[in-house]
Amino acid sequence: MRRMRGGKGRRSLRVANLIRAVVAETLVTEINDPRVAFVTVTGVDVSDDMRFADVRVSVMGDPKQQEECLRGIRHAHGYVQEKVAAVVKMRYCPVLRFHLDQSVKRSVALSRAIAQARAEDEAARADRIRRGVEEPLEGEEVETSPEGEGGEPGPAEDDPEPQG
Repeated sequence: MRRMRGGKGRRSLRVANLIRAVVAETLVTEINDPRVAFVTVTGVDVSDDMRFADVRVSVMGDPKQQEECLRGIRHAHGYVQEKVAAVVKMRYCPVLRFHLDQSVKRSVALSRAIAQARAEDEAARADRIRRGVEEPLEGEEVETSPEGEGGEPGPAEDDPEPQG
């Protein structure tokens, strides 16, 4: 069988996707532990010999709530493992290992930081244009009127009377 990029074959990917679906369904609909809430299965990595499956879960909440949820998931490990074994028809069902996935939390924080940096950059650029230090781009709307005499910025368009 031909191997796909990244060293994972089609069979490994199919098994990983099947495990992800079964684990997600089981955690959401069948686990009644109050600690297991607001959980999403973000991915599954199956070892090369398909003996182990590392299940990544993302949990909403603070770090304490996340750890409690992970404890609840690990407490239900046997039941979830049983559900996976019933669906995965192989000689050996991969042993599930659960891990907290912080990538969603990091991406939200990174997006927030990028948005803040862009807003600060746009504010600084608008200030430079207003002071006449930087020219606006072609077709860009500017809140100040063209430069007055002596290179000073002119009055703003919403000023009722020009200052003289």
